[in-house]
Amino acid sequence: MTQEMQRIYQEMEEEAVGGLMTGERLGRLREIMLRREALAPAVGTPAPDFDLPVLHGDGQRVRLAELRGQAVALIFGSYT
Repeated sequence: MTQEMQRIYQEMEEEAVGGLMTGERLGRLREIMLRREALAPAVGTPAPDFDLPVLHGDGQRVRLAELRGQAVALIFGSYT
C-alpha cells in the first residue's frame, strides 16, 4: 500500500471513529473516500502485486504475482 493510501485510510479512521458523525464530518469522510477511489486501480486493470501471510504457514508468505493466470478470491472480514 502506498504512503498516500495509508494517509487516506488514517484520515478515514479519524473521521469515522473520532466522535459524533455530524453532517460536516460525513462530508469530509465522503471527500476522503473520493480521493481513495481516484487512487484505486480501475476495474479491469491488473491488480498491483502484494504479498500476504499464509494462514498456518509458519511465516510463509504468498505473492499475487505468483498466482497470475489462476483464479484468486480475496475474502476480508472481521471475527470480532
